[in-house]
Amino acid sequence: MTKGIEELQSAAVSEPKLPTLSTADRAAGAAKGLAKRVIDVYFSAKCSLLRGLGIIDFPLPPNHILRRTSSHTIRHYYESGLTSFMPIATSAIAHGVDLDQPVNVLDFACGAGRQLLHLIRLFPNAHAYACDIRADAIAYLQGAYPKAKVYANKFDPPLNFPDATFDLIYSVSVFSHLSAQDARLWLDELRRVAKPGAVLCLTFNSYTSLARYHELGKLLDLTPAKLDEMRYFFDAEDEAGYALRMAREVALGFGHPGMLRPTGDMYYSRAQARSVFEESGFRVENVLPGVIDRFQDLAVLRRL
Repeated sequence: MTKGIEELQSAAVSEPKLPTLSTADRAAGAAKGLAKRVIDVYFSAKCSLLRGLGIIDFPLPPNHILRRTSSHTIRHYYESGLTSFMPIATSAIAHGVDLDQPVNVLDFACGAGRQLLHLIRLFPNAHAYACDIRADAIAYLQGAYPKAKVYANKFDPPLNFPDATFDLIYSVSVFSHLSAQDARLWLDELRRVAKPGAVLCLTFNSYTSLARYHELGKLLDLTPAKLDEMRYFFDAEDEAGYALRMAREVALGFGHPGMLRPTGDMYYSRAQARSVFEESGFRVENVLPGVIDRFQDLAVLRRL
């Protein structure tokens, strides 16, 4: 049996109080926020020109939202969204979700909409839903994709959907950053809103992600054997560092990022990932190593 939401929430780290920034920090934040707005205006004009020339034919978020993802260019935003969405769509179809039919699909923690773009373009008959904790990203998506049902959720469950709503739920680069307690909270909630028999495609960090970090000279002491022994490793910022980062984000003037507790980089051994998914009421249909952004694993789950 999985733990109840209340029990898991009580085990989660409490929300740190945001510090009061110094005058210099507030001024730096305001200046950086202004610079981001100026760049947003330039980027919007550039996109309008490219669209007018027929070079691009798809919506693009403001530059400051696009750069929160791994994408720093228009090309990378489009291509990385496509290459990360295709393993999800292929896996869903292979496991019985007919995306050419009016099935309900949830992009959980959709961010800048990298994958949502391709869901809507490639499978127009599917009913697209999306949610994220970033209010400015949601405001962009509501304007860019009026046929999708998009809203800003909270950091903690519940989602604003009835039980057993979705035929497919996918999430990219979310469970790779949540603590073990927060991951369990959200797995329980995703199970609630998934139909019995629904498919979930969720990404997580494991050995391929670890190898990538080793190539960068990071986390060298965390070997695959050590990860197997530990079962998971959460490389998280401390509460003070988190609170300072949130305060500086707020100073930019784009609103609170929505994260109420520290996040970080979470690495699971494959055995531990399977155990966590199964304990939350899913059957692991497949795990595809390193297919998302060339380093994250994709877990294909069946809601029991």
